[in-house]
Amino acid sequence: MKASKRVESAGNKPKLSLIDMVMCLISAVTRALLRLFRWSASPSDKAMIVDEETPVFFDLETTGLDTSVCDIVQLSALSGNQTFNAYLLPRCSITDGASQVTGLTVSGQSLLFNRRPVPIVPHKRALTDFISFLKTFNRPFLVGHNSRRFDWPVLRRVLEEFGLLEEFTRAVSGCVDTLTLCRDMFQLQKYSQPFLVQHFLQETYAAHDASEDARTLQELYRVWEPSESLVRKHKTTLR
Repeated sequence: MKASKRVESAGNKPKLSLIDMVMCLISAVTRALLRLFRWSASPSDKAMIVDEETPVFFDLETTGLDTSVCDIVQLSALSGNQTFNAYLLPRCSITDGASQVTGLTVSGQSLLFNRRPVPIVPHKRALTDFISFLKTFNRPFLVGHNSRRFDWPVLRRVLEEFGLLEEFTRAVSGCVDTLTLCRDMFQLQKYSQPFLVQHFLQETYAAHDASEDARTLQELYRVWEPSESLVRKHKTTLR
């Protein structure tokens, strides 16, 4: 290292390799394109790029309905074609009612879905991976059905248990509950997600599978096309 520095100081600069030259060229072209884009974009386009928020649709399956003690067994989310799904071995027993609804049971150190083992991820890794997934989007906010009363409190408590609540709140701007949103938009006889999917999408689906719940919720949201002001009205923060 010292010898090479003396040679360079004397004016004998080392030759660039072909790879170095190509990388320098790519970097220069990229900078030029970015300058051109910034110069040509209209003020509204620039504001949209900076300010636009991204809805990320999510759902939890848990060991029961008591938000103060139940544990997460499945955490799923998606936005567009980008998906996240994790199964977690619960730290408490799954109630019979929850198992009947979700098809999830525990056998020893295995989690079974409809009696077949599924790959499990430790809680902290699942949560950190979820946060990393959210960070790939521009100003994400979570969208869940009945999330204000159920999913949000459970997720907040578990994040806090693993010391990840602060990092999570920095990654998202809040959560929109489509249960209250839908009630504000439509007069219907029921507002359960299976009913809404049948009513608006004319289809049935595997309800209480978190990945399917998140997928169909995204489709409902696209059909509804809620206004930005209505979304803001129904957004809540995690804390």
